[in-house]
Amino acid sequence: MNRVIECFTQDHNHWMVALAAAICIIGSCLSVLLSMRLLSSYGRRRWVQLMLTSLIAGATIWSTHFVAMLAYEPGYQHGYEPVATGISLIIAIAGILAANVILSFAPKGFYTLVAGAIFGLTVSAMHYIGMSAYLLPGEIVWDQGYVIASVALGATFGAIAYHRIAFPITPFCWLGGTLAMVLAICAMHFTGMAAIEIALSPLQQVPPKVVSDATMGLLIIGVMGVVLLAGFASVSVQTSIEEEARAKLQRAALEDPLTGLPNRMHLNQKLTELSARLNADETERAAVLTIDLNLFKEINDVYGHAAGDAVLSTIGKRIAQALEPDEFVARAGGDEFVALKRGIRRQDQVTAFAERLHALVVEPIEIDQVSMIVGASIGTATTINDGRVLHDLLHKSDLAMYRAKMEPERHICPYNAEMDRQSREKILMISDLRQAVANDEFELAYQLQNDIQSLAPVGFEVLLRWNHPTKGRIPPSDFIPAAEESGLIRDIGLWVLRTACFEAMTWPKPYKIAVNVAPQQLVQPSFLEHVSDILFESRLPPERLELEVTEASIIDDQAHTLRVMHRLKEMGIRIAMDDFGTGYSSLATLQTFPFDKIKIDRSFVQNVHLDQQRAAIVRSTLLLGAALNIPVLAEGVEVEDELAFLRTERCDAVQGFYFGRPMSRADLQRVFEDDDRADKAS
Repeated sequence: MNRVIECFTQDHNHWMVALAAAICIIGSCLSVLLSMRLLSSYGRRRWVQLMLTSLIAGATIWSTHFVAMLAYEPGYQHGYEPVATGISLIIAIAGILAANVILSFAPKGFYTLVAGAIFGLTVSAMHYIGMSAYLLPGEIVWDQGYVIASVALGATFGAIAYHRIAFPITPFCWLGGTLAMVLAICAMHFTGMAAIEIALSPLQQVPPKVVSDATMGLLIIGVMGVVLLAGFASVSVQTSIEEEARAKLQRAALEDPLTGLPNRMHLNQKLTELSARLNADETERAAVLTIDLNLFKEINDVYGHAAGDAVLSTIGKRIAQALEPDEFVARAGGDEFVALKRGIRRQDQVTAFAERLHALVVEPIEIDQVSMIVGASIGTATTINDGRVLHDLLHKSDLAMYRAKMEPERHICPYNAEMDRQSREKILMISDLRQAVANDEFELAYQLQNDIQSLAPVGFEVLLRWNHPTKGRIPPSDFIPAAEESGLIRDIGLWVLRTACFEAMTWPKPYKIAVNVAPQQLVQPSFLEHVSDILFESRLPPERLELEVTEASIIDDQAHTLRVMHRLKEMGIRIAMDDFGTGYSSLATLQTFPFDKIKIDRSFVQNVHLDQQRAAIVRSTLLLGAALNIPVLAEGVEVEDELAFLRTERCDAVQGFYFGRPMSRADLQRVFEDDDRADKAS
């Protein structure tokens, strides 16, 4: 050890040693960073990275050695043999290349240490071949103990360096790898130099055609300058590419590609940031707005999804260009947007912001020479009146938006506590509906359908009733929308159909039964199979079953509905269009779909004898049914004058309170018994 210290302190020029150390540290930093990048690269890029890393590391070892040799002052004439000097550089690069190939392609663990040991052995091989190029008037005698120690130190520190490169624990592990690489080079070099003993001889002279110290210095500066420049350029370019890629990935992660607005992930980040502001500053106020487009589905259905995408893109650009400081709008999904506004002081500021957004949305959009107009329903909630928890405000603004949708005359609706109460009631009702079938809380009622001329019963429409265990009788108008919204209508509708078919088989006369089918039932892949199974199990003849569908069921998916209706017809089941006149009724619909009956909605039948407009609608429907040879039934007949009008206009059948209220199963059985006694008496 003393000999190593003496060699370093007395036999070397300290300024040149400092230069060698600087080259070693800079080159090692670059080599470690590039080696780490090498492990994360693939394909052709990996091979380019492999060559560049090996070139820089090999040149670092070679330059460090020969600058340190320039620092060595033996006290007599000396020089460098050019061939061996060049071979030492080639060996340095080739040895590091072999180590890096193992590091890149061999399994991590033992082979990582092998690669590091090869790095250290490469340092030793380059050193001693480089020393063979060192010419002086005498002979170099080597101390084998120091030689072995130098090789061992190089291999050990090399293994440590490569282990840090392959298994980084923290982002700063590259510093540990750099330190180990520097120690591998320096410890090996100076221990190897301590192994030198020079035996001078007057018989040996330094040849005149050798590389002098000055020439060697210029050569090293040139080689290392080019190599370091290439290394720094590579690291800089790769860093720029990675930063640009990260920026693109971040934009892709936080930006909606269609509208260019922030997406839901970005919205969540913004809500978190704004929540922190609200918690830190009690004077800070904010508003949350939920925006949902109206008539957007119709644009998709009529003009196609490409037109719908163009509408969303245009709206997104308009909003992005119109936003002011402290305003933020994100596309939350589909045709729904969420807006945030900071720094509000009054409710009218929020209203003005909502009006501005509404104006941007409803402005006509020209696409392929077609002017398209969409509306918007906007719900607002603020920290002024509705609390300071932003996720609660988002929920409240969503409730307000749905209220705005239900009230077409108002396109902007602020939140109030009544909406929250209604929302909780709906959630509770849906929860109760889930248990209603299992708890046998539903029952069926039956409303007579009569021939208009003879007034004799021809069938019954099946109606659903819910007897809640604590709330009593709940009207269908209250629970059917909740069942449809939650999707429970599929199971409930199946129970109604099954129960009605089994009960109809107990009747003494083969009256027809009409059962309503919800749109969600028609789109079920298993719907036809369920209907077939119920008919088979109940033994009800298919011609006694009539399924009533609304126009909404048809418009949602016409192709699928048409296929289902044809299959039902093939099974012998009759199909009626329910609530005719309340939706998008058209002659094309009646021509396309195989209806067996048209049911005029009760809203047109009520006071039809007093209202000319209603009378005209009913007459038109009856004429249409006659022209298409489709029977027409009028719902909601309550008074004699309504019945007389329908008789005069040749309606086929009627139903309504005029013939009695909907009957329970027990009432229905008494009617059958009375009819049976009347038949026997006659």
